[in-house]
Amino acid sequence: MDTLDSRSLRYIDCFAQKFATPGHVHYRISTLAGACLPIGDEGEFTIDVKARAEKSGESQQHDVQVRREGNKFVADPPHLEIHAGDMVLWNTPDPGVTGYVVVGRGSGGKFDSSALNSDAVFTHAFGTPGEYEWVDANKGKISGVIHVRSLDPKDKEQCQKWLATLEQGSLITIEGDSVRPEKIEILTGQTVFWAVQKAPGISITDSRLVVK
Repeated sequence: MDTLDSRSLRYIDCFAQKFATPGHVHYRISTLAGACLPIGDEGEFTIDVKARAEKSGESQQHDVQVRREGNKFVADPPHLEIHAGDMVLWNTPDPGVTGYVVVGRGSGGKFDSSALNSDAVFTHAFGTPGEYEWVDANKGKISGVIHVRSLDPKDKEQCQKWLATLEQGSLITIEGDSVRPEKIEILTGQTVFWAVQKAPGISITDSRLVVK
């Protein structure tokens, strides 16, 4: 059975953060241990968040690929220019890139993929059937269950449903101690999106990885 943990991102995971406040953002990509270090103004990677004009159109998503160069994680592109209200999404196409965390700060405050606060999204693609109980490894009260069923390729109706949901995914919203829905059922290969509207620095972690 697979495991999931927003504190240790892999190629089957994505982390996204919305930036609502204009200003300059510095961030780094490191292991979980590196997330504890202070973030200075000399951050390796930057995001310039510009004020959005009233009639400048809808918010956009900007994708950043995470790669490994030697012993370091790098962002591609290393510098972004976005507008307030836009979202930045980090992921990696490389199965060999594992265990990374995105941590930064700017005029809107600090953001951290290992401690999700507000306007953040974590996604995980489930490749193995089974029942997955997730909890907050940062001692919060939230939890939920993802039941992943095997796909029957002979069932045409099930295959059509699977193809449709591959494009959309299944959504879980979190606000404070509220999780909606607490239980969902998906098919193997589908992705679940956790949209964190407001939270005190939570993680989305497989309960089997948490020491009780």
